[in-house]
Amino acid sequence: MPPADYAILQEAAEWFAVLRGDDAGPADQQAWERWHASSPAHRAAWRRVEAVSAEFRQVPAEPARQALDAAGPRQSDAARRSLVKGLLALCLTAGTGGAALLRRDTRSWVASLHAGERTPVGTIRQLALADGSQLWLNTATALDIDYSDTLRRIALHGGEIYLASARDSRQPARPLVVDTVHGRLRALGTRFSVQPQGDATLLAVYEGSVEVAPRDGGVQRIVPAGQQVRFGDGFIGEPYAADPNGAAWIEYRLQPEQMRLDDFLAQLSRYRRGHLGCAPEVAHLRLVGSYPLADTDRILAALEATLPVRIHRLHDWWVTVEAQLPQSK
Repeated sequence: MPPADYAILQEAAEWFAVLRGDDAGPADQQAWERWHASSPAHRAAWRRVEAVSAEFRQVPAEPARQALDAAGPRQSDAARRSLVKGLLALCLTAGTGGAALLRRDTRSWVASLHAGERTPVGTIRQLALADGSQLWLNTATALDIDYSDTLRRIALHGGEIYLASARDSRQPARPLVVDTVHGRLRALGTRFSVQPQGDATLLAVYEGSVEVAPRDGGVQRIVPAGQQVRFGDGFIGEPYAADPNGAAWIEYRLQPEQMRLDDFLAQLSRYRRGHLGCAPEVAHLRLVGSYPLADTDRILAALEATLPVRIHRLHDWWVTVEAQLPQSK
């Protein structure tokens, strides 16, 4: 995040704390209004802070799905779209939660509400599939599993999966595919991870190979082990080396190897509710180690103990990693 954007976002969070403090008065309200009106960037930052705060008042997934079902096919499309927009506003979460959902189209978001398999923020699950394949769901993941007589299909609506494919016992063997909003992946005896990321999907192959077929055309490509690639509507990027520790999350840990602090915190933020930011002046610091995901607060404490940083908690749901304050002489 550019330093200017980070500073404005922090200002917005500080204003949020001031206005909700017990001693907030008319002068504070007027000062905030001047700040808010002075720049579109201020207003955008304020909306972001309000969205993160709304996480703690969010509608649980089951009532949200029931409300969506209540709209029913007999209601007008306009009414259904209105309900979806309302649910989006109520279900905002941080990181790969609500922000990622808002970046996806409404159809994908609705599909995730109805998904047969889901994980909440901070939860990792392992599933044994009917054909012997093993499937891991990372934090905040939603998908459907559809095995038919001719196809083994996983529809990934959001989040991230790791799939260790098994040979199909049926003859002829049914293809094993993973569909995302950006295209289809066909497993060719393999272990791989898939993560939709805004306007593209990231594929990392750890064993075997995977065939990539982008949605809306584009040349298909087979990605071998040790490579990863981003693909989207009609395109496939150039493959590059996959991080060998990129799938450490299936063992409930993050394992950075000379990873920048801001990149590490972006990964860690996926396992927490609320905002987890990184001050620009410490973003370049490098990490090596293994960090169990069972307690993200302990990870932050470990960073504070081993790096020249401090953990600044403006709210329970707004945490930033900043440079240590200079020690007084």
